[in-house]
Amino acid sequence: MSRRGGELKPAWLRKTIPDMCPLIVTRCSCGQYIIQDRENLWESWDYGLVEGDDLTVAIILERPLTRIIWLPSVGYPLLRSVFRDAGIKPDGQYLAMHECGHARISLKPWKPPKRERQPGKPWGGRQPTEKEISEFKWIWTTPFSQLKKK
Repeated sequence: MSRRGGELKPAWLRKTIPDMCPLIVTRCSCGQYIIQDRENLWESWDYGLVEGDDLTVAIILERPLTRIIWLPSVGYPLLRSVFRDAGIKPDGQYLAMHECGHARISLKPWKPPKRERQPGKPWGGRQPTEKEISEFKWIWTTPFSQLKKK
């Protein structure tokens, strides 16, 4: 069994872009892995994170960019296009459009933002009273047919 030529798929791409995501990680005909946004128009983006000095290079090379927006409710990223330097923020995170035969601007892996609250830690809201706890326990253990009667 022969393997196709080109690069290996970065492991972090599998974690960052899950199967249910509208973004697709695929291989371009030039052999490089790319991220395709197939939401409306099919657009291909290099997977390296463009920020900081790389952002300056992308603007000088006039490479189209898309902003990465993390959706914590669904657990995957969404891409929003920006036009030239309009809409580009210095602290934003971007992907550069893929151009076959050209080097990538960046190979830096993209990591989703950390959760605001770690799982298992207290939520910081008000504490329920003893009466509320006992009422909850009663509702939880009472069959549904008996709850409708009251």
